Amino acid sequence: MPNTRRTIYNALNALDDVFYIYDEGGRLVFWNDRLNELFDLTDEEIEGMTPVEFFLDADQPAVERAVERIFEEGETVVEARADTTAGRIRFELTGRRLTDDGNVLGFCGVGRNVTERREWERQLAAQNDRLTEFATILVHDLRNPLAVAKGYLERYLAAGEQEDIDRVTDSLDRIERIVEDVLTVAIEGQAVTDVQSVALDAVARDAWAMVAVDDATLDVRTSLVVDADETRLRRLFENLFRNSVEHGGDEVTVAVVETDTGFAVADDGPGIPESERSHVFAPGFSRTTNGTGFGLYVVQTIAEAHGWAVAATESDAGGAQFEFTTTPVVSLDADEAP
Repeated sequence: MPNTRRTIYNALNALDDVFYIYDEGGRLVFWNDRLNELFDLTDEEIEGMTPVEFFLDADQPAVERAVERIFEEGETVVEARADTTAGRIRFELTGRRLTDDGNVLGFCGVGRNVTERREWERQLAAQNDRLTEFATILVHDLRNPLAVAKGYLERYLAAGEQEDIDRVTDSLDRIERIVEDVLTVAIEGQAVTDVQSVALDAVARDAWAMVAVDDATLDVRTSLVVDADETRLRRLFENLFRNSVEHGGDEVTVAVVETDTGFAVADDGPGIPESERSHVFAPGFSRTTNGTGFGLYVVQTIAEAHGWAVAATESDAGGAQFEFTTTPVVSLDADEAP
């Protein structure tokens, strides 16, 4: 029997999960080594702790209610977050009441790290929502140019006017652009998992070189370095620069500046009316007759794929400004910047 107990003890200590036993008063009386490792506590410090003491304040009420359910109903499952030596972890906590001849002895359970699983589920749900959104966009935005193309094709077949077939071509070109933009969003909207430290100034200048800017001017005033997918970040800048040139004219000045929470791209063009700022990122929204309305939607999609937030505001010059909240961020001194 002693050897059997030792084998069980060793097996519990080999688990990546936390195993625990609490007494009838809700005090910890037995646990495996994984608990010590994750919370960097000695056996003496752990003994007698209550379940809520391990978790974030915001999640403690849920843990308390779960413990009550164990004693009342016999078992439960709850999720709670804790700051550990491995970072912030979301645990799935099980609890089963322990009894002997009807007497309640306490409860036991397992704490399993479900952080990655929940993040994967969140990403999957977001992708499913995006697919539904894409379907809605395609149905809505393609219906009009298709109707236009069909109408002018019928006129061409009846009268043979070259102007009619030119309009059909324009409508089909617009359909093609919409399909390409939606495909871009589908690709860029996938969560960024492979990041590296990227210097904003270098990526911004590379993007500027790819945009037809005529006499427009780029003013880069940042030495910020962010964790990002460089290719997607370059596309984000390209879309913003095209937007500034399209709305601000050939001589617009576009600035990339550092902020307290990240960075911003600002111009000295006519700006965005305050009433439209909450709508500019909506798919299909365009302030020009030739635009597909996906340029800024792609920008928002790329930002969200990095875990960033973006907002449209007014620049110091009265033009458009797009502010990005990025974490983590690093600012380099001028002589350290790549």
